[in-house]
Amino acid sequence: MSNSNDSLPSPDQFRSPSEWVLYVVGQLKQRLNIELDSAYVREGKEPKRTYFAYQVGDSGVLNQRGNDGRKLHEIELRFLVYVPLAVPNFDLEALDASTRIEREFVDEFLGIGNNAEETRLVSNQPRKFDPKMGVFLRTVVVQQRIYMGKVEEELMEFSGSELNVSKSDNEESV
Repeated sequence: MSNSNDSLPSPDQFRSPSEWVLYVVGQLKQRLNIELDSAYVREGKEPKRTYFAYQVGDSGVLNQRGNDGRKLHEIELRFLVYVPLAVPNFDLEALDASTRIEREFVDEFLGIGNNAEETRLVSNQPRKFDPKMGVFLRTVVVQQRIYMGKVEEELMEFSGSELNVSKSDNEESV
């Protein structure tokens, strides 16, 4: 699957958990004007500036479906904030940067609408202090339940003020 910003998955329907991840990452890149790449790199190196990365945490299919028949998945995303120890007050820099990410998820569905339940902020904690690598790491963890696939049943809508309902024998006409 492409990691290009040009072709973000559609929030109208997610066919796989990775489409949701790429959509959320793309939204954060645009909203915060940051670079946000996978945390999995081949070799670690001392950072020259504060940077952000993401990592997929726990993921699973829940044993339930939405009212529309779609399967419900719960996915955890971790957003990592790396700050060089050379930055004055590196721990406070990491706190401020991680809070920027955290605020994007408060009362927000990121344009996903009926394809997800409310995002849960799990934590925003320091994760690593590594003087050898010259880095301080803080992690924001969020979880969201998302609905996968096409809607299996059409929902019936009622319109108008009167419904054609037959009266039972016990009801009197007014």
